[in-house]
Amino acid sequence: MDLHALRNLQSLDTRIDQARNALARLAERSEHAQATAELARVRASRDDLRRSQAAMESELADIELKSADVDAHRARLEKQMKTVIAPREAEALQHEMATLSANRNELDDRGLVLLESSSDADAQLVELAASEEIAARAERVAAEALAVAESSIRSDIDGLSTERAALAATIDASHLAEYERRRTAHAGVAVTEIQHGHCNGCHMDLSVSELDAVKRLPADVDAECP
Repeated sequence: MDLHALRNLQSLDTRIDQARNALARLAERSEHAQATAELARVRASRDDLRRSQAAMESELADIELKSADVDAHRARLEKQMKTVIAPREAEALQHEMATLSANRNELDDRGLVLLESSSDADAQLVELAASEEIAARAERVAAEALAVAESSIRSDIDGLSTERAALAATIDASHLAEYERRRTAHAGVAVTEIQHGHCNGCHMDLSVSELDAVKRLPADVDAECP
């Protein structure tokens, strides 16, 4: 087994894995996600406010209709009052008119509250429009930065993958298959080095006896980390 070639292949695979991990964990990706979330939040606030304002406008229209009905009813009662002679009937009409006046006042008060609230909503919508423009610009900038960062890393991965394919083509198919099997079984590491008694694959220190056993293996036997 050509361990030198496999070690070079492992180095390329490690660099490719690292590049893919870096691609998934780009700071620009997090920044873009935050910018996107902020834009969505501003737009949601805007939409909520528009729905609230539409409900206010609908209630105002209903109040206008009710007020018109009250006014028409009161006008009929006032006209009827001019023809009433009996004190009891006049008293009943006056009571009904007083009730209508109270209802009209309540409608007017509610209408004023709604008008003020709708005016406040208009001002808030202006502010939200400005905030949306800022958030949309920030999202575009973040998206462009992410695209540039992704493109750079993908270019590196493409270059490394091309180099890997060329190297893999020179390795015996059975050795390559065994290498791939070990990579799958050991979290991407099939071939590594032992330096100063430390395995760079499992990141553990080997005992003196384990190191001695590795050193005493014949040259044509591949050593395995115990």
